[in-house]
Amino acid sequence: MLSELHISSIGLALCLAPALVHAAELVRPLWARWVVNWVLPLFAPALPSSSKSLTHDDQMAMLDATLAAAPQSKHPAGADYVFFLLFVQRQGALAFLSVAVGVIYGLTLPLPDRHALHLVFGVMSLLFMLVNANHAGVPLLGKHPKVSRNGRNVGLLFAPFWGVAAALNALAFFYGD
Repeated sequence: MLSELHISSIGLALCLAPALVHAAELVRPLWARWVVNWVLPLFAPALPSSSKSLTHDDQMAMLDATLAAAPQSKHPAGADYVFFLLFVQRQGALAFLSVAVGVIYGLTLPLPDRHALHLVFGVMSLLFMLVNANHAGVPLLGKHPKVSRNGRNVGLLFAPFWGVAAALNALAFFYGD
């Protein structure tokens, strides 16, 4: 049986996963291609292949095509949309790094002092579980209009992962009461 300290520590540590995968995107949002090229193929399941991998030039061409698809009268809004996609990518990486700092700090605290962290990370984990379940095909949890096969498989795997993280953080939160 796991102790309260172990449940708390595992619940917090699971929340490090997004920072481990996405931290570099803070510096370069186009580095998301490394996840697309080298991680997502594993969910096919298949081995990554450099011949099927996106390059920086491919990404730039895709972004340019997005902008070119906007009607000329809406070109400024199209440019803002492309900017916003990459901006949100960077902010997401920043948020994940902030979570990692909170987790690492929280692991140094005694159990009663982790209470607020378990609330925040428990809610985060629960919401991540719901979004991943939606990508896996569970209806009524939102709508992602472009879920790929690998994206669905990520949802199938990570909905339970985040469910475990949510449950452990909830247990640890309620231990504090």
